[in-house]
Amino acid sequence: MLSACTTSPESARVKKTLEHTTAERQTVASIALAQVGDAYGSHMAGPDQFDDSGLAYYAYRQNGRTLPRSLSDQLDAGQPIPLSAAKPGDLVFFRMDSPDGRGRLTVGILIDPTIAIIALPGTSAQGGGVRRVALNGQHWSQRMVGVSRILPDASPSS
Repeated sequence: MLSACTTSPESARVKKTLEHTTAERQTVASIALAQVGDAYGSHMAGPDQFDDSGLAYYAYRQNGRTLPRSLSDQLDAGQPIPLSAAKPGDLVFFRMDSPDGRGRLTVGILIDPTIAIIALPGTSAQGGGVRRVALNGQHWSQRMVGVSRILPDASPSS
């Protein structure tokens, strides 16, 4: 699926962003990106079904990094940063509507400054599953509550 999109301007921008970050950040972001199209599964952390925190847990674990499994622990694990300072592999948190009207938090993995990968409840026909979301669009920008840095903020050694 990814190879079919490699010529789009968005894919070229993502590729360039990933080339200019650390290998560790590249790996976490690439693992998350490779899951796009996988199904949503409540309490699942891969390899073919994910909930939101399970996707982040999986991407970090595949990179040999420890990340708590629960969303609340993931929220507490990192250092809050502004979106303008975010890099691939950082966690981005959103407040989502829920049927009871209270809302709930969900987490995604930043791929580049305008794209995150997130696992949403529901079938793919309902807009659920692991998918790319545009952070510069009104829907997601209005729901964003914060960005958290887990990985070290080091420059790539090139």
